Parts: sequence; structure tokens; C-alpha cells
Amino acid sequence: MKFYDWRYLLSILVWFPVIMIWMAYASKKRGEFLTAFSKAQIEKVQKFSIRKIWYRRMLMFLLLALLSISAARPLIGGEEVSTKSDGIDIAVVFDVSISMYAEDENGPRYEKGKRLMLDVLSSLNGDRVALIPFAGAAFLQMPLTDDYETLSTVVSVLEPGMIEKQGTSLGTAMDLAISTLTGSGTESDRLIVVISDGEDPELDFESMSRKIKDNGIHLAILPLGTAEGAPVKIGDSYLKDSSDNTVISRLDKDFFEKCVSILNAFEIKKGETISSYIKDFRKSVKNEDRTVHIYTEKFQIPLLFAVVIYFVFMALSMNWRKQWEK
Repeated sequence: MKFYDWRYLLSILVWFPVIMIWMAYASKKRGEFLTAFSKAQIEKVQKFSIRKIWYRRMLMFLLLALLSISAARPLIGGEEVSTKSDGIDIAVVFDVSISMYAEDENGPRYEKGKRLMLDVLSSLNGDRVALIPFAGAAFLQMPLTDDYETLSTVVSVLEPGMIEKQGTSLGTAMDLAISTLTGSGTESDRLIVVISDGEDPELDFESMSRKIKDNGIHLAILPLGTAEGAPVKIGDSYLKDSSDNTVISRLDKDFFEKCVSILNAFEIKKGETISSYIKDFRKSVKNEDRTVHIYTEKFQIPLLFAVVIYFVFMALSMNWRKQWEK
């Protein structure tokens, strides 16, 4: 058995200590209340045993545990089935940091990236594409879709500075791309295309490599810029540093070489296009036999037991209340 999203099980770490603190507080207050009575009076005041209180508490714990398990959506089965690819799901991770204004790519870098993206969309047929812009943060601007006309419109308005937080949070964008592809619900081949000119010093290469491999995702990178670099022109002026010197944005080749060697990424080199790479990629995976594991979702089972326990809990509470009122 496995879970669709095991993170819901972590909710136990929230409600368990809260209930334990509440139980300790309630026991303390009950003890303080009973000290005002003699032993004979306590037998009249306390008409139900401590054991019954613990029965209710155990039912409460079991109810919340079953609800947490149900929310995590347990999967049972794992039957192996042979299947074929039914297209490509592509997540495009597009850098919109200020450095993409630099003009060492026969114009601004971001404009070249947009041209290559539009070229891709004009060559696709049935494949789905998601778009994730990033700078110091990342967000899913377009989920997986084959509406290329809408995608082309969205791509045409991509521009550096559209994300207020600056930087190059490539790791965050790739995590978002992975979750987008893995949640697609199809057996399509999965591909992430990174269009960027910068490095992410906080990227955990080993961890990212495992995520890509475990989820059967292919990775391609398109480095923009040159090692010599270029000034970052914003409007009619150039970006300056704190010393009033013109900022020169240079491509960090070592970072992208690590992406190739550690992340097993394919580098789309200068003079090549993303669409030609995707065309070759499609040929390499076309009619490729693969084995997938088919799981059956069984969240209904713990949910059903939780409902039964809830009614038992309420029935016992009503019964004990009637005993108290007699």
C-alpha cells in the first residue's frame, strides 16, 4: 500500500499534541474540582467512571487518525500493466529575472527565448504544455494544455520583472514543474525545458536528480547569454550596481555543465532550436513499451470506518449524558 499524498499524514503531528495538552488540562481541572468534595460526595457528583472517559478519548484518537489516513488517499494494488506513451507533457520553465534584458543574443535574451517558445508551439500537435515563469520566486502561469493559441498569447507577454522578487530560484521552479507533470494523470512522456541565463546557488543537484529520475522525467536546458556577458539595458538606461558601475550579466557555463552531468540534462546548444529537440525526443520515445503500476484508490475504507466511529462516539456521549441527568 502507498499514499497519493502522504504529507496529509503529518496532520497527526498537529492534532495529536493539541489533544494531549487538552487532555492534561481537562484532567487537572477535574482534579481541582473534585478536591472540593468528600469521597462520598464524589461518588454522587461523578456518575461515570474514568474508564468511560478514556473510551471516548480512544474513539476520538481513532476517528482523527482514520480521517488523516483517508485524506492521504491510500492506494492499493500496484498491478503491472504494459502500455505505450500517449504523447508528451512539457513543462517550460522560463527565466524572467532582470538579467534577461541583457542584449548578447542578437537582442534581449528573453526575446530569443520567446521566439524559440513560439516556434515550439507552432510545431506541436496534441502534446500538452505548461508554462512556469520564475525569478526569485516561481508560479504556474499556465497548467498543462493543448490550447496553443492561448499559450502563444501568454508567451508573447512574458517579460523580465513580471515577478517582483528578483533572483534565480530555478530549484523552486523545477519542483513546481515536477509536481505539475506528475499530477497530470496520464501516461505521457514527461519533459521539462529550462530557458534561463542564470545560476541557482541554492539548487540541491543530488536531490533534484533523484526527483527527476524517480518520476521518469526528461530534462532539457537552453542556456541564454555568453561568457563575455552584456550590460543589462532596461528601457533607455543600463542597470547600475551600488558603486554606479554598469552591471554586466555573464553566463555561468559551469552551472549548466553541472546540470548536464548531474541532472542528466540535454543541452540545446546555440544554433539549435527547442522544436527540433522535441521532434527528435518524440522519435526516440514513440511507441516505446513501458510498464506502469496501476493502483486502486481506497480512501473510502478509512472514511467509512471514521463515519461509523463518529456515530458510536455520539451514541455513547448521548447515553452517558442521559445517565448523568437521572
